[in-house]
Amino acid sequence: MLKLLKTNSFWIFLATILILFSFTIFSNWVLMVGVWFTLFFIFRSSGLEAKLAKKQHQLYLITVLLYPLVETGIKWMIVKDVIPGTWFWLNRLEHFSWALATVILFLPLFTNVWQQLNWWQNLIFIIGLICIIGNLNEFLEYFMRLNLHLTDEKHFAAYYWDTIYDMMANLVGSFVGFLILQRNTKLA
Repeated sequence: MLKLLKTNSFWIFLATILILFSFTIFSNWVLMVGVWFTLFFIFRSSGLEAKLAKKQHQLYLITVLLYPLVETGIKWMIVKDVIPGTWFWLNRLEHFSWALATVILFLPLFTNVWQQLNWWQNLIFIIGLICIIGNLNEFLEYFMRLNLHLTDEKHFAAYYWDTIYDMMANLVGSFVGFLILQRNTKLA
């Protein structure tokens, strides 16, 4: 299995299938899948992925493989309302898993920086990185909602609490991602 995960053909096939599936069901998820695999291929082609230690590399490849599948499943359950009334919890799970997976996705980019920092500096770095990316996502969601032309205060009030809960789930996910890296790698 690990040998298959090292081949570019497998990743190109998986990325293509997920992007095409996302196009048919969740048009806004296409951008996220595209960015996810673009970063993966940038880290792979630049040689950053190859610099990871064996244990780091395994964690990285498993995350790159599983996260898009898990996220696509969660998105599908939300869009199709598979379990009625669970949107709130599924959306929190979505943000938590996104933050956790993003910490691991960026591992090839910042692994060398981490070697020179102590554990609490690494923690601040990870949480800061995820908060910046997560906040940019929340701004994007806000502007998408503005384009829906919802002008009454009731709808905008609902978006406020959703944003706060999303950012809290991002924070918890980034902390858990940090703990996983701390425990399974020699980063700090």
